[in-house]
Amino acid sequence: MKKLALLFFILSTPFFLASCGKDNGQSTEATHSSSSVKVQVSSTTKSSSSSEDTQATSNSMASSSSSQAKEEDKVDTKNLSADQVKEWVASIWVKRKNIDPFKNPDFDILLETKEDGLLYATVESTTQQIDTLDSFRISSDGFLEESGYFQSMPDKGWIVVSKEYLDTSMVNKEKQATSATEGNTPSSHEAAEMLRDIMEKNQGLDADVLASIPDDVLLEASAGNATNSQIAQTAENLIRLYPDLKP
Repeated sequence: MKKLALLFFILSTPFFLASCGKDNGQSTEATHSSSSVKVQVSSTTKSSSSSEDTQATSNSMASSSSSQAKEEDKVDTKNLSADQVKEWVASIWVKRKNIDPFKNPDFDILLETKEDGLLYATVESTTQQIDTLDSFRISSDGFLEESGYFQSMPDKGWIVVSKEYLDTSMVNKEKQATSATEGNTPSSHEAAEMLRDIMEKNQGLDADVLASIPDDVLLEASAGNATNSQIAQTAENLIRLYPDLKP
């Protein structure tokens, strides 16, 4: 009986060892598989984090590029061409009076750099010999300023009307035209009356004699009213025709 049991043990041992080896192999394989899954999950997490960082960098670069583009699009108002200055001045009139003195042949915009180093622009009439219609300048800050005289505020000197090129947000539209004529320019009689007033107050000419001069003759003798030299020349022309003008 003992011999029989020993024989059974000897015969069954290889099968037992083979079964244990198989179990150990499956366990090892499962362990390796689990490790692989962990590595794959870790890799996926790292890839997702990298993708988010890339997207954030891309968004930051896009925002920076957009800001830079806006900065480049901004016009340097201290370095404008003659036409750009005239268009800027004209935009104020277009907003306020619905008149474009840059494109309308009845007007002209004259530019002059004065002793203070600033660029001045005056709006003149091309059809009538009348005083300057408006006056602007570009300040040292690059702002467009308008003479307070033409806004009925002579005590304020120069008033900023635009801080950025072609921006008219600071300008109010006039409620009604300031002139009875279609083009919003003074009539011949209004222009003559303005000239009589200047000749009387600036040159000391006789008011009664000025009133007796026909409007067309007065305007024809005018050399302009934009500068003191023009006013003096106008007075000289009139005195030549009407000596009694001089007291």
